[in-house]
Amino acid sequence: MSLHLRTIVTGLFAIMLTILTILLGTIFTKQAGEEVRTEVGESLTGHAVQMEDKLSLFMSNRYQEVQLVSGLRSFKEQNIVREKQLIDELKAKFPSFSWIGITDAEGTVIAASDDILLGESIAERPVFLEATKEPFIGDVHDAILLSKLLPNPSGEPLQFVDISVPIKDENGKFIGVFATHLSWEWAKEMEQNLLKATNSEDETEVLIVSNRDRTVLLGPEGLVGQQIEKDLLDQLASSTEPNEVVEWNNKRYVTGYAMEDGYGDYEGLGWHVIVRQPEEIAYNGVNNLERFMWIISIISILAFALIGWAIADQIAKPLRTITVAAKEIGQGSQREMPVVHGIRDVEDLSLSIRNMVQTITTTQSLLIQMESLAHHDTLTSLPNRIALYEKMEETIAGSKEPWIILFMDLDGFKAINDLYGHNAGDQVLITVANRLKHFAKENQFVSRLGGDEFVFLMNAESEDIQAKGQACMDEIIALIQKPISLKDHTVTVGCSIGAAVYPTDSDHPIEAMHLADEALYASKEKGKGIGTFYRK
Repeated sequence: MSLHLRTIVTGLFAIMLTILTILLGTIFTKQAGEEVRTEVGESLTGHAVQMEDKLSLFMSNRYQEVQLVSGLRSFKEQNIVREKQLIDELKAKFPSFSWIGITDAEGTVIAASDDILLGESIAERPVFLEATKEPFIGDVHDAILLSKLLPNPSGEPLQFVDISVPIKDENGKFIGVFATHLSWEWAKEMEQNLLKATNSEDETEVLIVSNRDRTVLLGPEGLVGQQIEKDLLDQLASSTEPNEVVEWNNKRYVTGYAMEDGYGDYEGLGWHVIVRQPEEIAYNGVNNLERFMWIISIISILAFALIGWAIADQIAKPLRTITVAAKEIGQGSQREMPVVHGIRDVEDLSLSIRNMVQTITTTQSLLIQMESLAHHDTLTSLPNRIALYEKMEETIAGSKEPWIILFMDLDGFKAINDLYGHNAGDQVLITVANRLKHFAKENQFVSRLGGDEFVFLMNAESEDIQAKGQACMDEIIALIQKPISLKDHTVTVGCSIGAAVYPTDSDHPIEAMHLADEALYASKEKGKGIGTFYRK
């Protein structure tokens, strides 16, 4: 009989601990996993910012050196012998300068490092043309004149960054240009040094993307020279999450981002600095943590089961009390775990379980609040982009009925922001959002994408979809055009709308939304304040 009772009590003890361990383990691993993911994202973002700082500082130093040297008296007096000596000294001190030259006022090279291009005209090259009036810093470009004249052991195409400044005599008359070509190899060295210094060489990649044409200037083999999609760069630039995960060629990467914005007098070229790492590599620590947590949980369950087996005779009765209470908590009829007195260990156990249940309840409440915040715009309380995409996937995608997707933005909103300030602009957005919220009926959905852009979804139940959609757009435009009372002013804004029909225009709702965005531009071109359907 004693053995039978011990077995039953031990079984109950193990079951209870298993349930609680699974609940707590799930919550803890989820929260800890999110913290680790955030740390990984912040680390990659930190690497991107560090790389951006190094780029800006390097370019700023070279820019200041060029300006300083070009202002020496030897240059103002066109002392070619002294100029050549200074050029050689500068190139020897800073090997990153692949070529340094001085031109006359017509663009002919009168002095140059290693006499390369001496006597040649570079009058048509940006390094001369752009520097005839003010200092010039050009983006990365391929070598044209120098590709066959400079040593190139690697055999890879030579690339340069131009820095040039005008030279003027003592009277301020333009007499030539001090021109330099910086080898792009210094950026590659910075990349390698950064990865080594941060112990991030394991499949971590650094990309530098031109702001001019979104071309990859530095990055993994196969990506250099390729263009990055504008939407991807916009996503990274606007993201507020440190652990942004983006998809590149069907592979997911955790990505850190920074934009090069200059240093001191150097205003910067706006390079996009991206540091990325494959998701499975970046989050390997999270996966290990989860496995470790489950192993510890299993060990804990087995250990407590053995303890329960040894002391079951003494704790069987209070354990039944705890078990009953746990079942009631699971059914939602009892919110607090009772404290069982009599045996110190059992009393401590009941107190611990009570605290754990309270922690779980509090955590679940916080998670619900966080999920709500993640799906709503903080300014207008409208569903945000995440909620919109979920709505499209859950309701529209695969629907047999057509849906009309309206993409709208406000006309004249920027002028209100500029004239009355951002607080007034925020109040306008809140008012417009409230109007749209009250306008939306059953089977309709309104969300704010960001800025002054909104998306409105409506089920097209009638046969004449175009007429229904046009009528709805006209109503919305008239609604938004009504005056808006601010603190000290009354303002009005307009609205332009583009519309597309799912699945007529596209069988993917998000793509249909982009088509509606294209139709919005057509409305803008027609004079604003109108609604236009997408036309193929």
